[in-house]
Order: sequence, then C-alpha cells, then structure tokens
Amino acid sequence: MNKKLIYALVAIAFVFFVTSLVIFFKSRSPARYPEKKFAKAETRTETEEPRLLKVKAFFFTENSPFMIPVGFELERPLVKSELYKKFIDLIIQGKENFIAPIPPGLQLRTLYYVEKRKMLVLDFNDNLVSRFPSGSQSELEFIYFMVDNICFNFEEIKMVKFLVSGNEYSTISGHIDIENPFYPDYRYLRLD
Repeated sequence: MNKKLIYALVAIAFVFFVTSLVIFFKSRSPARYPEKKFAKAETRTETEEPRLLKVKAFFFTENSPFMIPVGFELERPLVKSELYKKFIDLIIQGKENFIAPIPPGLQLRTLYYVEKRKMLVLDFNDNLVSRFPSGSQSELEFIYFMVDNICFNFEEIKMVKFLVSGNEYSTISGHIDIENPFYPDYRYLRLD
C-alpha cells in the first residue's frame, strides 16, 4: 500500500475519533433550556405541614391476643428524629387500661436513623436486660410491640435494631437473638 494512502486513512480515522469525542461530551453536558417565567397564578406555593401528626399506637389488652390501636396526636418537631423519640416515649408511657409489654424503668437513651438501610436503631438503658421478665413470649411481645408500632406509623422505617447502653447484646433475657434488626410482623396487630 502507498504511504500517502495510509497517512490519509490515519488522518480520516483521527478526525472521526475527535468528532466522536466532541459529540459524546457535548451530549453529556446539561441541556440549556430557556428559563420559563410563570405568572403569579401559575406558581405553586409550598404548603405548611400540619403542626399535629395523627398516629396509632398499638397496645395489648387483657382480653385480646392482638395489639389494639389507640389514636394520638403528636406535635410535629422540626427534626424527624425528635418525632421518633416523642412517639417512642408515648408508647413507653403507655395508656390507662392498656398493656405496654416493657420492663419497669425502661428509658430510651438515644436513637438514630440509618437512611441507607431504612433502619431505626434504638438504644435503651440497662433496665431492658436487668429488669426484663424471663420467657421467650415476653421478649417477642416487647420486640414486636416496638417494631410494629414504629414501622406502622413511619413508612420510611423498614426495620428496627436494639442496643442496650450503647452496646449490642445477643439477647434480652436469654431467648430471642437481638443482634440483627427486626422487620415488622403485623400479625400481632388488630387492624380492623
């Protein structure tokens, strides 16, 4: 083959390659659209969220193996984690004539939401393990009392993990493994 022909083909290939790169990078840059101006009637205004949030807390009763819903209203704080804390304090406090399956003196030390996993981590004081009644049924009632109430009311939370005084424990009172987070089990709830 002729050297001139080879140089011509290389030059054409080079021009084609550079043109392809320019087109590729041009197509990746954000499109520039003319700014559209809206009349006042067309603009959307942000609506404020209601100050009170309606929630359903589920509690056990003497007459039912299921948790029964009770309606409450909570003042909506600016920070979502504060809302979670208010709700957990509400269910720990309980309601007259209903049963909250929690050990005496239980307090929530802190909590945090792991957005990537959609998981709420609850850190309770030592009373969770030191004053907890024995038995696997008691542990299951406590776990699903917390998990079902939280996941039912806050759809962004898909699972709950328990800590005690900032530490992971293998079990609450020797029966149910709590090292992994729990998903809700709504079979414990009466939803009608």
